[in-house]
Amino acid sequence: MSQIIASDAQRLEQDAIVTMFELDARNYGDGILRFAPYPVDGGPVRFNGYEYQPVPIKAEGFEWNGQGTLPRPTLTVTAMELAFLSLVISADDLVGAPVKRLRTYRRHLDDGTAPDPEALFPIDYYVIERKASQNRRQIQFELSVQMDQEGRMIPHRQILRDSCTHRYRWWDGTQYRYEGVTCPYSGAGEWEADGSDALPGMGRDVCGKRLSDCRLRFGQAGVLPTRAFPGVGRVR
Repeated sequence: MSQIIASDAQRLEQDAIVTMFELDARNYGDGILRFAPYPVDGGPVRFNGYEYQPVPIKAEGFEWNGQGTLPRPTLTVTAMELAFLSLVISADDLVGAPVKRLRTYRRHLDDGTAPDPEALFPIDYYVIERKASQNRRQIQFELSVQMDQEGRMIPHRQILRDSCTHRYRWWDGTQYRYEGVTCPYSGAGEWEADGSDALPGMGRDVCGKRLSDCRLRFGQAGVLPTRAFPGVGRVR
């Protein structure tokens, strides 16, 4: 806790506490998403030069009581936010994405009476542990404290025998792009999703996520960076 916040906490008249969240989605082809549960003066929260967009979100369970297990807070977001919903669907439910909770007094925001980007309560660091539930109206995520990694499964992703989970390059209309991509392929060869040859220079290269698609790009005897688990036996 900053010295300024510690001093503010001793005031007889307390200013409103403003909560902000940062979700790091850079590994999923997006940036750092900044949002706040409530608007300030009818608009976004502005702090340290950044805007935290007000989002219909419910944040619960962040209290530390010093006893028992570490907190497992939840974030409940409206499913009507289509851009966010699309990101969740394409990014394996955002499992493992870092989340920060920041809090300060209203007076220390950029438009406050005493703006100060260093005036913060201790920052809370979490990761998305799992998508707890989803329906037509809302999505709920369970978070875990970053240091609470007991019971973490290895590898920390879903084990699929016949489908690679790499994010493949994409075509922007003029060239292939690699932002947020995890597959290392950047060669000139292009294939359709069914494995047939694609017309070069048309942006038709689509990986079918099979082991055979990996061999097309890296060679029959090459080192294959697939994220599938072809050696896993089927459960009967």
